[in-house]
Order: sequence, then C-alpha cells, then structure tokens
Amino acid sequence: MNTGVVVVIPARYASTRLPGKPLISLAHKPLIQWVYQRAAQIPNVKRIIVATDHRRIVAAVSSFGGEAILTPSDLNSGSERVAWVAQSLAEEIIINLQGDEPLISTEAVGRAIQFLKDHPEIPAATLGSPLEDRNAWLDPSVVKVLVDADGRALYFTRNPVPHFREDDFRPLPGLMQHIGIYLFRRRFLLEYATWPPAPLEQVEKLEQLRILHRGYTLQVIESGYGSPGVDTPGDVKKVEKLLRQEGKVCDPEDS
Repeated sequence: MNTGVVVVIPARYASTRLPGKPLISLAHKPLIQWVYQRAAQIPNVKRIIVATDHRRIVAAVSSFGGEAILTPSDLNSGSERVAWVAQSLAEEIIINLQGDEPLISTEAVGRAIQFLKDHPEIPAATLGSPLEDRNAWLDPSVVKVLVDADGRALYFTRNPVPHFREDDFRPLPGLMQHIGIYLFRRRFLLEYATWPPAPLEQVEKLEQLRILHRGYTLQVIESGYGSPGVDTPGDVKKVEKLLRQEGKVCDPEDS
C-alpha cells in the first residue's frame, strides 16, 4: 500500500458570494496561490493538486509552477471534486484543503495526518478550534461542531448550539468552530462520493453531515487557532492583514 499523502485543493470558479474567487487578488497574488503555498508547508505532503472546473484557474496555477487538473463542472461538492481526482491516485491519505483557506494551521494538519496513520480504523478527520466567542457562536457563517469525549464529531451546524437553557453562552468542552479541511483514506473517499446527499446535509448545506448520516467516524483534531477563510469581499482585507502579521506579505516595492 502507498502510504503517501496528497493534498487536493478543490477550486470552483462560480462561487455564489465571490465569482471567480480562486483568482481574486490577495496581497498581489491570486488566492489559489496562497492556498497552494500553504499546502506545501504541511508535513509529509509530497504532491499538491488543484482540482478545478475552469481553464482560467488551471492557467493561473500553471503560471506559478503548480499542478492543476480540469474536472467535470457538474460535481456537487468540493469532496466530490477531490474524489474525482483521487480515482487516479495511489496514495493512502487524500487531503481536501478548501480553496479559500490560506491560513490553515499546517502543524495541526500534520497532527491529523499522524492520527490517521496511528488509527487505521478511523476513515476521515478534520480540524476544529475551541469556540469561545459569543458573536462567533451566533454567526451563521461560522460552522459549529460538537464533539464527544474522544474527539469524534457528533454534529455540524451553522446554528448556535448547544442551547443554554438556564444561562447565556459560555465556552464548553466539545464545542468547536469547524475549519475547512478534510483528511480521507482514499478508499473511504471513493465510497463517500457514491452516496447520495443526506437529508441533514441538504438542509444545513454541510457536506460533512453525509459521513455522520452513514454512521462513520469523523475525527476532529484540535487546532490552536481558527482559520479565517475568504468568503466575502470584506474577508480579503482581513486575511491580508493576518498574512502581513505572519510576515508572508511584502509590498510591491519590497518584492
């Protein structure tokens, strides 16, 4: 068995909130380049592939020396796009790193990879960070995940859960903010892609609920911080500021 690790970045052109999102300029580079370069920092990753439905994204990735594959346009989710690519891969662990996550914790992803290697019975993993802010708890753009005592996902939702019957919000063990990355065993990913969307998945618009609906374990590995994605025009400036704080951004005259 090939025990290697591949990162596949699904990058759909026709984003509802930000059309052409992977090509949006973020501190002098397209967003997809930031995500690709972040993926290259994940421990034990030997190959990174952008899976996209648009030739402009393929061209952009090629321009900075990355690898991109053109996929069918009628796939229903990022994970289905990743699974389409995974059919031709031999590696055991396939990472679905969403194309709007340029600030993912590579250290936490490395721990998730090691967890899957140490626990062959677990088919998939993802990341979460402790949810400690009331405004984030109320925000429907923040996906919440409840986990059990062993770190296994119980449920994902955009709603403010759990319901505090006798007092107001407070941080709780097992209440986390979901971070948009999935680590699949290849065989499980290919099986997952054959399943129809689950009823709860269709209501919440959260594809990971398909895994829980079928009774499989989705392990949540804790990250020390959240990973702000780029979903709205306002997120661009916010993420640029965070990249600058990391020292990843140079002004044009400095480059």
